[in-house]
Amino acid sequence: MPSEFEEMRDRVQAVFGAFDETVLIVLKGHLLIEEMLDSIIRTFVFHPDYLDDARLSFTQKLHIARSISLDEHDNAMWEIAIRINRLRNELAHSLDSPKRAGRIQSVLDAYFAEANEDEHIALVKDQEEPVKLAFAASYFIGFLGSFKAEINRFREVIDGIDQVMNPHRHQG
Repeated sequence: MPSEFEEMRDRVQAVFGAFDETVLIVLKGHLLIEEMLDSIIRTFVFHPDYLDDARLSFTQKLHIARSISLDEHDNAMWEIAIRINRLRNELAHSLDSPKRAGRIQSVLDAYFAEANEDEHIALVKDQEEPVKLAFAASYFIGFLGSFKAEINRFREVIDGIDQVMNPHRHQG
């Protein structure tokens, strides 16, 4: 019978010795989405440095970004990110989660429901799981890119108003 040390050694070798492309794609996609959310929120607020100590979670950032959207707050696209976050949390907290397959399918279902008009979606559906997940994350990141452009325009208007209303801040 193997010792605890040998069992742990075998477990470490098994986990580190196998490359899980799905986990890598989900983690990287999640990070890219979070970067975009950070950028959107930091652009919207007047003193973004105060956000550094707020220690906002991904979910909090997602809901803040969604709450500042003028027209897209009810867009079903947000569900893709919610589901990616659930999948990421499942993968981050349990390497062999029995919920993994269901969480992956949930992300893909949301993505395919939103991207069903895309003329290339049939090609995506034929790809391996990590590729489909990368497309799902990229699709949402594209949505956030459009949203970021909206936030940039909003910020330009606010800054223009500020220059007129508070010229003392802009002298020099």
